[in-house]
Amino acid sequence: MVDFNGGWRRRGTLGRLAVATLVTALGGSLPATRALAAQPAGAVAQGSPAAPVAHAMEQMGAGFWQTVVAKPAERPALMQRFFSPGIRERRGEAGLQEAFSMLAEALGSELATARPTERQGDAREGELIYTLAGGRRVALTLTLTGENPPLIERFGVRPLPPNVAALAPAELPAAIDARLRAEAQAGRFSGAVLVARGEQLIHAGAVGLADRQTGRRNTVDTPFNLGSINKMFTAIAIAQLQAAGRLDWSDTVGRHLPNFPNAKIREQVTIHQLLTHRSGVGSYWNAAHEAQRATLDSQQAFLQTFVDQPLLFEPGTRTEYSNGGVVILGLIIEALSGKDYYRYIREHLYQPAGMRKAEHFRRDDRQAGFALGYTKTEAGAWQDHLDGLSLRGSAAGGGYASVRDLQAFARALQQERLLPRAQLETLWKPRERFGPMGYGYLFTVGDSAGKRWVGHNGGAPGISAEFLFYPDDGLVIAVLANQDHAAEAMREWLHAQVEASLFARP
Repeated sequence: MVDFNGGWRRRGTLGRLAVATLVTALGGSLPATRALAAQPAGAVAQGSPAAPVAHAMEQMGAGFWQTVVAKPAERPALMQRFFSPGIRERRGEAGLQEAFSMLAEALGSELATARPTERQGDAREGELIYTLAGGRRVALTLTLTGENPPLIERFGVRPLPPNVAALAPAELPAAIDARLRAEAQAGRFSGAVLVARGEQLIHAGAVGLADRQTGRRNTVDTPFNLGSINKMFTAIAIAQLQAAGRLDWSDTVGRHLPNFPNAKIREQVTIHQLLTHRSGVGSYWNAAHEAQRATLDSQQAFLQTFVDQPLLFEPGTRTEYSNGGVVILGLIIEALSGKDYYRYIREHLYQPAGMRKAEHFRRDDRQAGFALGYTKTEAGAWQDHLDGLSLRGSAAGGGYASVRDLQAFARALQQERLLPRAQLETLWKPRERFGPMGYGYLFTVGDSAGKRWVGHNGGAPGISAEFLFYPDDGLVIAVLANQDHAAEAMREWLHAQVEASLFARP
């Protein structure tokens, strides 16, 4: 599992959580940095005792990013050149390839030529900090072997908050608008953002095109594909049924789906494990999904793409992100409610929350007015990725909503219109920890500036979505984009700027 949903994810990973866990999942524990105070990289005079330290650490950092951005077929030779036999044996080529592909997809090629702006550590353990275009900051932690030349023995990658200065609350709307337009001008963002606190709208705005062929523009009412943000809605639906006495968290799949075709899932996997990604059920991003995606229009159809796959591990023994597990939750919702998943979510979540533009649209619905997702070709042109989507999304993701809809969702949570606070707190209780993040029942949970927040993100080709809600304060940050990874950097900046301006400590 990889990713931070500050953070970076590949399609179907844990949003903000995985980059935070790259440290432990792929390299080991985060090494303590010592000996050298943080200083600008390259600032050590040549010939001084620390100069070789800086040279070796920065050289291995450059080798790391060279490996990340290389084509998969070129990486084995680079792994042999820059990475120790120990880490290659521990993680395996497939595990390292997965991590590098995720980072390459999320960060692009910029880091291949970037120089670190700060460095700390000693000859064996250190951290290099990079500042990217637009202000994103990335920390690369390395542990090197003692041989000459050294090799990378462990590594960790984590996002850092952008450097921002606190503003007076009255200055925030103009600052957000300026940032939004600057990122659009630079080609790094197309979509909509909304920041509100309780009933006060701080800023809502949109830039870019929802349809590049017709020239239709994005607005704050344009529905965007939410990706995995929909998982929160599935969690709400399951909790509604639990509050009504229809199910219990410890129930097995078979209790509610007695004819479920996979016996091990039916008899051993629980609802709790499905909600926490500890079921062992895999995903549906596979050859069967590719072959059938143009006709996938129900939870049952999605189930058929993965139900015969063996479990990835014994239920309850590990955590690995599972889109397939959430599809099974969708089937349980259908079995207990007597309604198909899409109708249940519409009637029990979208309508009572006042989410007027939200829906699981089919990709061929030309009247829906949703934003088309765009990916960049190798030639640098933007390409509509609509044909790459399933005909309709699933309980695991792929529904649509506008930033105003997400504001309405946050208000409905605050006002307990979907669930009483006690049930919401059950969903928001961290069941797993991944570095600075936690994961509850299909909700990411975090704490910053002394304030708790919950939410989720979503991502796939042409889809980038971020949602944060501070339940004890009423603050909501929603960022929806229709180009790859565009929401992440915008959310990181908004998160830092809004907290610095509204939650500044005396």
